[in-house]
Amino acid sequence: MSRIDTYLHELNEPQREAVLENNRPLLVLAGAGSGKTRVITTKIAYAVEVLGLRPWEILAVTFTNRAAKEMKDRVTDMLEGTDVSDMQIRTFHSFGAWLLRRYGSSIGLSNTFSIYDDEDSLSVLASCYPESKKAELSPVAKAISLAKDMGLDPESPELADFRRDHVFRKQFADYEKKLRQVGNVDFADLIGRSIELIESDKQVAAMVHRRFKMVLVDEYQDSNMSQFKLLKSLVGPHTFVCVVGDDDQSIYRFRGAEVENILSFPDVYPNTRVVKLEQNYRSTKNILALASKVISRNTGRHPKTLWTDKDGGEPCKLIHVSDERAEALRVAMELRRNGNYDNAAVLYRTNAQSVAFETLFTQSGIPYKVIGALRFYDREEIKDSLALLYILMNRNDEVNFKRMVNKPTRGLGGVSIDKVLDVAFSRRCDPIAALHTSVDEGILTGKAATGAAKFASLFDEAELRMQESNSEALRYLLEESGLVDHYKEQDTRNKTDKTDNLGTLVSTVGEYPAGKEGLGLFLESLMLDPTMIGHKDPSDKAGVSLITMHNTKGLEFDRVFITGLEEGVFPGRSSESDADIEEERRIFYVAITRARKEVFLLACSRRTMWGKTAYQTPSRFLQEIPRDLVETEGAKRESSVFSAGYGGFGALEAKRMRGDAYSTAVRKGTGRNANIILSPVKDFTSNGGQSSSSGDAGGAFSLGDRVYHDAFGEGEVQGIKTIRGKEMVDVRFATGKISTFFSDRAPLEKLARD
Repeated sequence: MSRIDTYLHELNEPQREAVLENNRPLLVLAGAGSGKTRVITTKIAYAVEVLGLRPWEILAVTFTNRAAKEMKDRVTDMLEGTDVSDMQIRTFHSFGAWLLRRYGSSIGLSNTFSIYDDEDSLSVLASCYPESKKAELSPVAKAISLAKDMGLDPESPELADFRRDHVFRKQFADYEKKLRQVGNVDFADLIGRSIELIESDKQVAAMVHRRFKMVLVDEYQDSNMSQFKLLKSLVGPHTFVCVVGDDDQSIYRFRGAEVENILSFPDVYPNTRVVKLEQNYRSTKNILALASKVISRNTGRHPKTLWTDKDGGEPCKLIHVSDERAEALRVAMELRRNGNYDNAAVLYRTNAQSVAFETLFTQSGIPYKVIGALRFYDREEIKDSLALLYILMNRNDEVNFKRMVNKPTRGLGGVSIDKVLDVAFSRRCDPIAALHTSVDEGILTGKAATGAAKFASLFDEAELRMQESNSEALRYLLEESGLVDHYKEQDTRNKTDKTDNLGTLVSTVGEYPAGKEGLGLFLESLMLDPTMIGHKDPSDKAGVSLITMHNTKGLEFDRVFITGLEEGVFPGRSSESDADIEEERRIFYVAITRARKEVFLLACSRRTMWGKTAYQTPSRFLQEIPRDLVETEGAKRESSVFSAGYGGFGALEAKRMRGDAYSTAVRKGTGRNANIILSPVKDFTSNGGQSSSSGDAGGAFSLGDRVYHDAFGEGEVQGIKTIRGKEMVDVRFATGKISTFFSDRAPLEKLARD
């Protein structure tokens, strides 16, 4: 039996059909846990070994870097002995960057363009409207990004219906003009400008159609309209196209994903063959019965029924508790009873719900990890360092120029910077050249001139050092700009490790080839996968996973606790239309199908959010579940886990946990509707209960600063005051909680400013 025959033999019949169909458009409807990755990788191996396609003639696209890496690793193993290095297995955005780097000059793009993230894009928009505050422009920047994902531009007639704001079209146009002026792209442009390139350059289109004889798209239910258009442009008259996905798992509508793309695929690509993968290899029969009943209420879907050879398994449990503290304790009890923390996950609709679990788990010694928390890339010192590299790559980068030209302070205030930018505009030169001109012609004098000359000279020297080593170039920029000394001072004052983070970045840059091409590859890789530096994947850490339902896509656990099943929480208050509710129901379905062995559903009678306590109604999704599919514990109203049994903890331990974890609670008002706000006096964090002073303290906080607290998540500085000679800062967190900290020992990490 040949190698490929062995792979085919391991597939079930529908999976095999999907691999062997290569003559007409193919839609593979892959239910949760049905082995779709195996189908895609086997299909690629079959195309190379049996159909005779060369690896570089295959393009496989998915939506996450992790999925793309896993897919390429599997294909490499399956085709051992075959060079697959030039096979394109990428995310949509990575493929767009690859295409634009090579052929973007056709539409006026340099191959050294930088990719702007959301913060950079907001800065571009703010530079167009300096009289407006960033907080006012932030919704506009988000709307522009969403419009691009929907395939719209400033001239699109549909823009009037997209946003009923008479100035939005002009704001969009001004933003685009500025973006093209600096020669960079935003994240959405990686798709939109790739479409522009293929549609405007017939030679590029012909090259793409000749090269890629097979185009595969994974997770197609997550595609937006812009990605739909890119796929259409990539498929030539002789291209085999196959998309794999599950309309029941389309949960990214809020960021432009269009479930209609997968529903309408057979209409868009005539003569499509549809293959359904319905055998589930992950979950028990009881879990699949619950999931199937939940999703069956949706009307916008391809009918399919998941089934499994596994036995019934443990019954799914529905648990009613009094409030979010009781919810956390009930989960903790169940976790302690089993003890297998690494294969358990607590799922919630919003990050704000994690606080009660983090606090109680820390107090009770249950190891945990927060998936999707603060990223290395978001730290202020890293954003500053990368800004210097972006300027080194593209001296027209006004956004990063304005960020760094006077950081640390070198005498260039707002008036001086405006003078320099006026020179750049009038002389049609980049801001770095404008600094030289401003000094030479006496436009800047004194300290401003000295600071300008030194900052401008950094990049000439760094460019020379870059030919030897990119890490050497970055080390030079960090030391000579004063950033190293700036952050050393903060580390000494606050006992932080910001300079260590700078060292990590320098080392990571050094792993890429010297020169602009290598540096561009590093910056592109970082932009497309911001988790690549600074720390291990948080999922590698031991302990219970605390994670939003959206972030669970592609993951699976033995035990899953789905929390906050109340109206206004899940589904949220903003879910009003039928389409909104169907999306929320799909999120519930995805959450359930993450479980291999056990599912626990939890709902509170009352919940404190944004500083206010309110009575809760069980989620409508719970009303849709037949009672025979779940074992119910507690009453819908006023049930209390504390008056019931205490499982493996025992009554005294549960009482101690309840009291100690929340003994510092400050209650405002009286009675059952009292507002509950946790005091900052005792902050429980993920490092064994020790608060870590990791912020920029000692007067370094400013109004509006975004900060991060290990237990309470992200927040914003809303007040600064001095009491008895001590500076204190007031912070409002996403939960609604407001806490006051001493500046010189605040357990806060300052994030990069918007």
